[in-house]
Amino acid sequence: MNTGIGIPSIDVSEEPTVELLAKELHKSAPQSHRCGSRRYMMLQMARWLHCADLNVCYGAPSPCVCQGNVIDCSNKGFHTIPSFNDASLRYNTLLMGENPIMPRRLANNVFNGLQINELHLNSANLDTIDANAFAGLENILTTLNLRDNHFTVLPQALVSLHKLSYLDVSLNPISNFTDNTMRLIGDSVIGFTFGDSNLTEWPASLKHLQQLQELDVEGGYFNLLPYGIFHGFEITLRKLTMNNVRLFTVPLGLAALTNIKELQMDHCFPYGNQALTDQPFQAIGDTLEVLSLRYDSFTEFPKVAKYLYHLKTLRLDGNQLEFISDEAIEIMHNVNVSVLSLSDCHLTRVPGAIGNINYLINLDLSNNKIRSIERTDIHNMNSLMTLSLSGNPLVYISQDSLTKVYNLQTLNLASTNLTVISHAISNLPGLQLLDLSNNKIDCTCDLVWVKKYLIALGEPFKIVGSCETIYLDIQTYLDTFIRDCPEFTRPFGK
Repeated sequence: MNTGIGIPSIDVSEEPTVELLAKELHKSAPQSHRCGSRRYMMLQMARWLHCADLNVCYGAPSPCVCQGNVIDCSNKGFHTIPSFNDASLRYNTLLMGENPIMPRRLANNVFNGLQINELHLNSANLDTIDANAFAGLENILTTLNLRDNHFTVLPQALVSLHKLSYLDVSLNPISNFTDNTMRLIGDSVIGFTFGDSNLTEWPASLKHLQQLQELDVEGGYFNLLPYGIFHGFEITLRKLTMNNVRLFTVPLGLAALTNIKELQMDHCFPYGNQALTDQPFQAIGDTLEVLSLRYDSFTEFPKVAKYLYHLKTLRLDGNQLEFISDEAIEIMHNVNVSVLSLSDCHLTRVPGAIGNINYLINLDLSNNKIRSIERTDIHNMNSLMTLSLSGNPLVYISQDSLTKVYNLQTLNLASTNLTVISHAISNLPGLQLLDLSNNKIDCTCDLVWVKKYLIALGEPFKIVGSCETIYLDIQTYLDTFIRDCPEFTRPFGK
């Protein structure tokens, strides 16, 4: 029965206690409910607590919203950093990015009332930080995001953050990475992100970051880099990312990174194949596990992969490979790659020798120019679990393809030109998901075999996608209408 009783109005500028909530519930209840209605009180309290926990911010100004331990004030039109009261101490992350702060500075003591570990001030129109702007956060702030602002020098105020572990100052026109500031934050920073399209000189002061484990360079025009660019953290660095950094060749200094695990160099090499020299990859071959060389103007499969004996993930998306010879794939024979991404590489066929990569688990061939999957394509790959062919102009899949791929669980054929479901899926006993979304699949009685196959499996896989010939998704058509087809009563396989 609807009693017409709403949720009580309680000031959420501070976190309510159970006692306060019970008192307000008692006051708001009609006389008939106030005595002896424990059930009423419990139900209403549960309703209130559920609603109060949904995006309500204790101690944070409107229109900020909160979820979990995060205060989200990003892109809310603030021109100053708002005030927070003591009730906001329950949160550990503040998102203040994408607000046009005016004037372009963080004033002293601006974060009073907060005890946050993470602070995001990306795209906030800032160019200055006062010396005591981080007062109260000196020994608790571990992550600071200042990406995409107007800083021209590294803010001196950073030296007050004694626990700072991750710092992002990328996409700022910083020309002066002050030696003293870098030295004073060097004992704590383990992740550093910098870079800008106008940056032409590698910061020598990076040498002070002697605990550095992750370095991310987002933009720069260096052409050639000297050997000693990673001096000071050669042993500690585990992950190096370079995006949109113009280089003639791979930095020879990579050879000094004795414990590097992950190397990403995307959009870096305008001159393509000649950028990859053997020496750096020979030196890091015993440690490197992830290599990304996306959109680097390569026209050949990188031969340096043969030195990377422990490589697990290789991403070559966006290179104009067009054709990959069997000989090129053979260099991977002794490499234990489990993830290979060749998306948007202008491929016109599935590389023939790709099945010789023995431990491949995830293969991405999406957004290429492959029109057909032939009988010998994608076979004898017992480790493969995920295959994506989405975004190709596929019109045909041979029913004899996809053989001996017993462990494939996900087959993505979305956004192709397929109109039928190939019998090749019956070669995949482990399939769990078939994605046919954004295709023009003819849903007719010709799909009876699909339904019978799903029944025979006992544990049928999920099919995603819509019919072209009827306003239904494929799964619903198979579950609801296919039984009306005359062929459905015939035994499977006949």
